Amino acid sequence: LSRVSVITVSSKPYPCPGNCLYCPTQKSVPKSYLDNEPAILRAIRNNFDPKKQALERLEVLNTNGHPIDKLEIIVIGGTFSFFNKAYQKQFIKKIFDACNQKPSKNLLEAQKINETAAHRIIGLTIETRPDFIDRKEIKHLRMLGVTRVELGVQSIYDDILKLNKRGHPIQTTIDATKLLKDAGFKICYHMMPNLY
Repeated sequence: LSRVSVITVSSKPYPCPGNCLYCPTQKSVPKSYLDNEPAILRAIRNNFDPKKQALERLEVLNTNGHPIDKLEIIVIGGTFSFFNKAYQKQFIKKIFDACNQKPSKNLLEAQKINETAAHRIIGLTIETRPDFIDRKEIKHLRMLGVTRVELGVQSIYDDILKLNKRGHPIQTTIDATKLLKDAGFKICYHMMPNLY
């Protein structure tokens, strides 16, 4: 009803700092994902190139009659904050270039062009772990243009987090949430019921 179409783009397979019991570790796909999921299949088909993934999705949405003038981009692939910062910047720039339908010199120029592009990015989401959120990361996410963060909370109980080797207590999630909310980000929690 809001005429916003969602495009999911996957980052390349990359190690994760976590050793959570429940996380799938299938080779050749980002940790925590499987190669039979639609967005991952699209990423594999496009060799994990963000521009090609976005262009393919734009074409499919348009062909199916969906509006593609306002877009919500969701970047999946695990702990995006763990990636090299140069990779993150280039990855997001390529998504903007796809939506702008023209190349740009840098991310800032791509974002500026997008303000009047036919396919405007009105929301940009990344997923990450709560223990990667601090003031420095928040400034970096702002520079990328991120508007929403999907936090891998998984459980609100310290004993469950410890048994499943999450690597941080619930207080880390509370602190990350406060930092993100104070900075004006939207937040989505990933929760996992029935954990060990």
